[in-house]
Amino acid sequence: MNFITNYLINHVPSYSIRHAWYRNVLGVQLDRNAGIHLGCYLWYYGPSTLRRERLLVIGERSRINRDCCLDARGGLWIGNDVSVSPGVAILTAEHPPDDDEFRVETKRVRIEDHVFIGMRAIILPGVTLGAGAVVAAGAVVTRDVPALTIVGGVPARPIGHRKRMPSYRLEEPFPRFE
Repeated sequence: MNFITNYLINHVPSYSIRHAWYRNVLGVQLDRNAGIHLGCYLWYYGPSTLRRERLLVIGERSRINRDCCLDARGGLWIGNDVSVSPGVAILTAEHPPDDDEFRVETKRVRIEDHVFIGMRAIILPGVTLGAGAVVAAGAVVTRDVPALTIVGGVPARPIGHRKRMPSYRLEEPFPRFE
């Protein structure tokens, strides 16, 4: 199932086919107007776990651009009108550095409405990105980001603030083929 999803389905140039697979086979809670673009890698333990525990939820009109990595093993909740740029990695699992057994530890990631994540940023396990937050390209987010805060750098630190909560709607129509 993993091979089919990440090496075949994610390269099919049709939103309809990819999205039907993500919703109906894997159990992803993917809004009808949300979009997962070509080349996205989904990390998960199995379709029954994704469906039963609602581990991957993508809200209204949110866009996951090309070649992103979405790790749903610990749970990933993405709100409405979220824009995730190409090459972003959102991780929900890690190996605690002091664990002698090298066990996997999972922590849910929550991305609230109107968040914008720049190209090749990395969001680490357990992080919450508050509504309207902005993550600069290449940033590594290791802790929660408050609403309307702009962060950048490695590790990410506040570099600015949005003046007001965005009200845009990401309503670009899907092409029949990408």
